Amino acid sequence: MQMKPVIEQADDAVEDAAMVTVGVDLAGRTGTTGVCRVTWGRRPAVELLPARHDDDLLAAMRSADKTGLDSPLGWPVAFTALLAAHRTGVELPALAHHAACADGRPGLGNTFTHRLTDDVAWKRTGAGKQRPLSVSADKLGIVAIRAVGLLARLAEGGLAVPRDGSGPVAEVYPAFALIQWGLGPEGTYKGKEATAARARILAGLEAGLDLDLSGRVRDRCVASDHDLDALISAVVARAAARGLTEVPVTDHERAMAAVEGWMHLPRRDVSLAAVRGQTAP
Repeated sequence: MQMKPVIEQADDAVEDAAMVTVGVDLAGRTGTTGVCRVTWGRRPAVELLPARHDDDLLAAMRSADKTGLDSPLGWPVAFTALLAAHRTGVELPALAHHAACADGRPGLGNTFTHRLTDDVAWKRTGAGKQRPLSVSADKLGIVAIRAVGLLARLAEGGLAVPRDGSGPVAEVYPAFALIQWGLGPEGTYKGKEATAARARILAGLEAGLDLDLSGRVRDRCVASDHDLDALISAVVARAAARGLTEVPVTDHERAMAAVEGWMHLPRRDVSLAAVRGQTAP
């Protein structure tokens, strides 16, 4: 199956109505991976797709104009330099820290453990103690290994899949997207006991986007944070396809995003209605 072309801006009503986005809540193993597809018609129609193995994920991604992948798409440049220096026995690179926050608090970790986009997104959301995991020093690394394998297979047909999200796949982080939309819960929405929090988040998404949800989809998104995160990822993919996410703007950000990946956050000044296309961005 040929991947559909990316729709960068959906001004044309017919083209916009035909847009399909997919969200993948990627995990290191299949059992906790979620996949959601949204068809953006008069009412966005939501489907939860099989996630038995990588071929299922690839089929879903190839069916979409844009995919939101909940996984890092690269590792910190400083970390890979550290590994290379250690392997060859040359002098190790010096430990550096991300720039301090505007209020003087330290930045997010250091450049060995966290990418530039992790630090930028954490500061933009004001997430405080809710810090992105380290792709180089935490269990998230196994998820990234799976993610880059998926991107490599997507690219086998000659399709460019840039890590900065300018192509058919954008890196997303559902928890931070919820903060940007004002839907972030006070506590966690993860785990078996957080069904009430997930129900509130789903109600907010449904109201803001006028989603067409079947009872089965609704029940699964309330029961499983993996399915809910897949839906959120598909919505962020829509925002990215319409040019409504935060993108690299400086030369340094663009250079780092090309190697480390770039987390696409919905712009805080853009409503869910604008993401859907009801109002002007």
